[in-house]
Amino acid sequence: MKYLSIYLFGFTLFLSSMQLKAQSDTTIVDSMFLNHSPKKAAMLSAILPGAGQIYNKKYWKVPLVYGAIGASLYFAFDQRDRFREFKSAYVSRVDNDSTTIDSKYTGVYSDQNLLTLIEYHRKNRDLLFVLAGFSYILNIVDAAVDAHLFYFDVSEDLSASIRPRVNYDPFSRAYMPGVQINLRLKK
Repeated sequence: MKYLSIYLFGFTLFLSSMQLKAQSDTTIVDSMFLNHSPKKAAMLSAILPGAGQIYNKKYWKVPLVYGAIGASLYFAFDQRDRFREFKSAYVSRVDNDSTTIDSKYTGVYSDQNLLTLIEYHRKNRDLLFVLAGFSYILNIVDAAVDAHLFYFDVSEDLSASIRPRVNYDPFSRAYMPGVQINLRLKK
C-alpha cells in the first residue's frame, strides 16, 4: 500500500510536469489553474477512482464513487462465497466418495435445490462484478465531463419563463395548444 501511494504521487507529479513548460513561477501557477484538462481528470480517475473528482474540485462525489464501487464489490464477493459454499456442498454429495460428506445442508436442501442456489448466486455474483466495472467506468466518464464543464458559468443571472401559447398547424388547419419556454440572461 505504501508503494502504491508513492507511485500515485509520482505519477501525479509526472502528469503535472507534462503540462508545464520552462516559464516563470507566476505563469506556472496560472497555467496550472487555467488549463483544466479533461484528459488528466480521466487519467487520474482511471488510476485511482475519485482522484479525477478531487482534481475537478467536486469533493462531494468521492464518497459516492467509493460507495458505488465498494458496495458492488462487497456484495459480489459475498455472492461468490455463497456460490462456492453451495457448489462445494453439491460436489461433496455427488462425488461418490464416502470421505466427503455434506453435513451442513443434508436434510435442509435437496440436490436440485443446491443446483438452483448455485445458479442463483453465480448470476448475482456476475451481475455485481459487472456493476462494479460499470461504476468504475462511470467514475472516469464523470471526471472527464466535469473537467470539460469546469469553466462553465452557472451564475444566478439566468431566468426562465413558461407561458401557454396557441400554435397554428397548417396541415390540419387548426389551432393547437402549446407551451412557450423563454430563457433569458439577466444583465
